[in-house]
Amino acid sequence: MKQNNAVFANFICRFGDKVLLDYVEQIVLPAFTDDTLIRIYGETEYHFYEVQLVNLAKRGEEPILAVIGQFIKNTLLTRVQVFDESDGLVHDEQSMRSAPSAFFVLILNNHRLIYMPETPYAPDLVAFKGTALAFLRNKWHKLIDNLFEASKHNNEKITKVALRKSHPAPTLEVVPLTDRRSLAEFVERYETLRRIDFRLITPNDEIDASDTLERVRKLGLGLDATTTKVITENKDGLDKEASFAAVEEATATGNQEVILRGVDEAGNSLKVANDSFELSVPIVDAPEGSVAKAKLLFKKYREQVDQQEINAPGMNNAIEKIRQLVGLF
Repeated sequence: MKQNNAVFANFICRFGDKVLLDYVEQIVLPAFTDDTLIRIYGETEYHFYEVQLVNLAKRGEEPILAVIGQFIKNTLLTRVQVFDESDGLVHDEQSMRSAPSAFFVLILNNHRLIYMPETPYAPDLVAFKGTALAFLRNKWHKLIDNLFEASKHNNEKITKVALRKSHPAPTLEVVPLTDRRSLAEFVERYETLRRIDFRLITPNDEIDASDTLERVRKLGLGLDATTTKVITENKDGLDKEASFAAVEEATATGNQEVILRGVDEAGNSLKVANDSFELSVPIVDAPEGSVAKAKLLFKKYREQVDQQEINAPGMNNAIEKIRQLVGLF
């Protein structure tokens, strides 16, 4: 029996005032499906593999489109010494290639990401975000170049500066969805919880249930800010019960990042963020086929939504665009 663990996140991709689906054909899908794109980081190469667009809806349902595939970390493992019982540490340099991977399901209907490491030392969500953003920017640059060449062909006087203003560069946030039980355990570890930082991220085109934080976010939008920060602090200690409620509400939609700071019972400094209490579910004996694997992960996602462990927007908020994509692909 093989067990993996899947986590869930909000994939917040924006192009200025526009969102992921506004550029899904021109930028987003090519960024994931172009298998020539490689992100190099030292001795490590990151790339997406065997990516496809699939419909996860059951018969009779409106289409639920998802980008699915593997995220591979192709790297070189090197050792410099081994331990021998008689000789102790012995210098012995050896290297070998290794390619740990994760499987992902990006639901286009509501921008939720299901992410399942498949092997030990699989690339994490930070690496996934960095790679996706690099590839999105690559395709954005190509879009600007193509539009510029087309304008010259049509004898239109349009500069690249003007094109970049009309088609802003992509930004990306991948925010883990949190587990309220893990959050409660972390809050209880604090003897004194002194500070909470709330970083409010410009969301996808969904409705945020938090009225107070939404008003603060709109203030930031009025200043053309992509993120806005709210800090609550008391050196003598914040109310832990109220803090738990505030953090739970703030992180429920995946549109806020939080950092908790304080000290534990031993007086040690303690600092935790969203990824410390992300929601994780076990996946036992995942099927080998990509589509079957994606359907199982999506089933687990729906179970978490039904059990109200995940607060997520519905699948039909952008259904007209999703229907158009079905027709195209």
